[in-house]
Amino acid sequence: MRTRLIVAFIVVVMVAAIPEAWLISLIFRWYPSLAKLAAIPGPIDSLLVEHRLALPPGGSSGARPFGRPDSVAIVVFFLVVVGLLLMVITGLAFAATRRVLSPVGRLAQAAQAMSGGDLTVRLEPRGRDELARLVATFNTMAAALAGKIAQLERMEARARQFAGDVSHELRTPLTAMTAVADILHDQPAITGEAAAAARLVSQEIRHMNRLVNDLIEISRFDAGTAQLVCQDTDIAVCVAACLRARNWAGVDSEVPPGLSVRLDRRRFDVIVANLVGNAVRHGEAPVTVRASAGPGADGRTELTVQVRDHGPGLPPDAVAHVFERFYKADTARARSQGSGLGLAIAWENARLHGGSIDAGNHPGGGAIFTLRLPTG
Repeated sequence: MRTRLIVAFIVVVMVAAIPEAWLISLIFRWYPSLAKLAAIPGPIDSLLVEHRLALPPGGSSGARPFGRPDSVAIVVFFLVVVGLLLMVITGLAFAATRRVLSPVGRLAQAAQAMSGGDLTVRLEPRGRDELARLVATFNTMAAALAGKIAQLERMEARARQFAGDVSHELRTPLTAMTAVADILHDQPAITGEAAAAARLVSQEIRHMNRLVNDLIEISRFDAGTAQLVCQDTDIAVCVAACLRARNWAGVDSEVPPGLSVRLDRRRFDVIVANLVGNAVRHGEAPVTVRASAGPGADGRTELTVQVRDHGPGLPPDAVAHVFERFYKADTARARSQGSGLGLAIAWENARLHGGSIDAGNHPGGGAIFTLRLPTG
């Protein structure tokens, strides 16, 4: 490829130099004063002397005398020669660069397809030059990348399956432990340190139950088995029931009566519970829940639920990560009452409804989470 480019460059230069020198020497014969504007190399001028057109200033026997050409004729002649020269040079340049740009274009298209997720794209090497070796290297890289990604996907699938299996296996012993802890907690004979230990055990068992249930829920989302059971739901009634079931009497609810939306009631309850629970644990009172229905960004009607607290708000670097699994905005907080999956589960449930959740900070202070669900 390098040799072809060098040869093409030399040919283009020679094709451009020879007619140019001939044309300039022809003009300078009739207009010697213009010779001061340019200088033709001696060897080239000597080579072209024998091939100049015979345009004598006077006549000769048997020949029709020529007069001095006027400026218009010279300009027209010059433009015609330049046009023909440009056509020849353009043709040679196109032919020389086509063999270079065509493989590069195919590589660009293949790279774009790979960036879009198509790891099966391959190119057929042509020739044995540098570009052919580049195409072969690209194919090797694509095959290695596809193999690595397939391996990572298998490992991820096994990890998800393991988490799901362990969660289900833990459910049975946790049920028995919960029953025993409740019995111990209700025994009046257990007092002092024994009662405190019983309360601690009961609290930790409840925490483990929440973690196991959240892991099972996440495993359903990962496996693609989570399904919606939609029904007409009164949002005010559903939000009030959610707050009452968690004993969040201090949370203010501002939901207009009669607001009814068709959605999965259980999953909507999970979303609201996780958003409000996060505000209660990590924010400050008062915590408010507001709901309304109106046109969304795409013009369709959507349900909007906002949960706001009046705490310090979210750190700027945490806003983009709050819905990640097991993410903690405060790295010094090694353990919390939640499982670390609440916001991730809320986000997955919103996505299952075809909606979204946005996190941010309210201009008046505190964090605000906005749930948007389509109503149609």
